[in-house]
Amino acid sequence: MENLRKSIAAFCAISFIATAVIATFLFNLDRRAFTAETYQRAFAREDFYNKLPSVMAEAVTASTADQSQFPVIMRGMGRDAWDAFFHTLLPAETLRVMGDDAMNSMIAYLTMETNTAQLNLAPLKASLAGEAGTQAVFSLLGTLPACDLFQIGQMTLNLFSGGKIELCNPPADLQPILIPVIQGQMQFMSAAIPDQVVIASAPPQNDPRQRLETARLLMRISPLLPLAFLLGILIFGVRSLKGWLNWWGIPLAITGGLAFVMALLGGPIIGRILQGVLAAQMPNYLPVLLLDYTGDLASAMVQTLLSPVIWQGLILSFLGTGMVGAGYFLRLKEERRF
Repeated sequence: MENLRKSIAAFCAISFIATAVIATFLFNLDRRAFTAETYQRAFAREDFYNKLPSVMAEAVTASTADQSQFPVIMRGMGRDAWDAFFHTLLPAETLRVMGDDAMNSMIAYLTMETNTAQLNLAPLKASLAGEAGTQAVFSLLGTLPACDLFQIGQMTLNLFSGGKIELCNPPADLQPILIPVIQGQMQFMSAAIPDQVVIASAPPQNDPRQRLETARLLMRISPLLPLAFLLGILIFGVRSLKGWLNWWGIPLAITGGLAFVMALLGGPIIGRILQGVLAAQMPNYLPVLLLDYTGDLASAMVQTLLSPVIWQGLILSFLGTGMVGAGYFLRLKEERRF
């Protein structure tokens, strides 16, 4: 009977370790994965907002799509020119506002607070139609070779005749003449852009978010299973204070150590896995530069998600080790007594 009791207690201890590690990850995933601040911190940590203009420039130059919707002064530009344009047009603060707003909208959609997730393009439109749009075009032109006398004459003529403007870097004296033309085209471009675009919408039937809500419920109650095994250890294994310290201390120490190591290594490993998957699956028309950032960004996001697990693992490890140490000193005290 004694062997059976200890066997059941040992089974509960092993089951506690396995389920507690999983529950620690699931419970924290539910708490952090559906909060916009988690991703905002990850983006800021990798300085991703400042990298987005380069990603956008790579996407524009790599795309084979027709660029006739661009103002004539912006067609056929190279990657460096587009990079300078987007950096001037969309500073990090503007990108942060747009990105944070989109993330808040997506989280509200996933948690079923709304039925659509939208990207607010108002900051982009304001930049295009305002001084930032004009300065961005001049930054773009500044990457080109300086205009020669023939090109200046041709540009002046085409400004008044409505002809095609040859792309070159105009002299400072000609820039005041170009400003109204650039402003008009940028305002036209801004007006053609909608105020908001829908990036996700709930289907009328079989909404996948309902399955997500069920999964989140299971994540929230996942700690109950290891707690049940912990209670089983108490019932079948514990017969004294020293026994309780050992029977609970060892599983807690192992659980905390495993959770700590897995959370610490999880970010880089998952980042590399995700980068490899995207390298095999990413369409050819998407910018390679985006793939270069994917691993680092995924690692930062996973590390942000798992940072509570690291601290919780440390706490459990220290708690379990302390209980085992206390049990050891109790045993020494009993031995000295006899």
